[in-house]
Amino acid sequence: MKIKSLGRETDLIFARFAGDVIDKGDYTLVQTKNNPGYHWGNFIIFSQAPKENSLHQWKSLFDREFNYYKEPHHYVFTWDTEKDESGKYDDFIEDGFEFDRAVVLTSSKLNPPKFFNQDIIIKRIETEIEWNSVLELQVLCADEKYVNEYYLDFKKAQMRNYQKMVKAEMGHWYGAFLDNKLVGDLGIFHNGEIARYQNVGTHPDFRKKGICGSLVYQAGLIAQKDYKINSLVMEADPEYHAARIYESVGFKPTETNYSLSWWKR
Repeated sequence: MKIKSLGRETDLIFARFAGDVIDKGDYTLVQTKNNPGYHWGNFIIFSQAPKENSLHQWKSLFDREFNYYKEPHHYVFTWDTEKDESGKYDDFIEDGFEFDRAVVLTSSKLNPPKFFNQDIIIKRIETEIEWNSVLELQVLCADEKYVNEYYLDFKKAQMRNYQKMVKAEMGHWYGAFLDNKLVGDLGIFHNGEIARYQNVGTHPDFRKKGICGSLVYQAGLIAQKDYKINSLVMEADPEYHAARIYESVGFKPTETNYSLSWWKR
């Protein structure tokens, strides 16, 4: 199947680097076997939205395709359709799944945030000490609902993969430092002319100080200069304040993506 969604296509920047993206005709299989705890590295993209009878079919397909899980670890399903379709998913919800709606935002030209934090220093993450600080901050900023016995191993493997992508000159990780303390971080990686933000985070003790908007803006400018990027892409929860921060520096909503997920708590 041909991937039409810009959000899904930029998801695959990371899947293609670390794992396999396999066209199965009416669905696309994404596997990252070296990081089985990575939900969005091991998922299925369907060409159609869920229907009333999709629950059993989709779960059975996932179990068959992801046979390296000895027991159900997680399920992640998304779909890429011509129209904006959320589908019929009541039976998924009854089975313990969560339904998510994410807005994909894009920008070709960033503008400074209304409040640019002049106290922080924004730079690329380079040393092992800095990467360790990134890992600690990423774990600290994690949504509690995803944190389980597998989470730390997943996050360590994910950050190792980002470091490999940096060495392959596919992008960088950026940090915002205040008095030599990492207070915000994010990644930007590209596949040529398009770049995707990853895991924007701000230390809980330093929020509402303009750090997030300043970091998104400044890191984006650096990435555009380093890699001659034409379009910057990010994905956000439309109900969360971060989406408004991104729009304040020049990002505009361009599409909506839907997903259904279940994971072992």
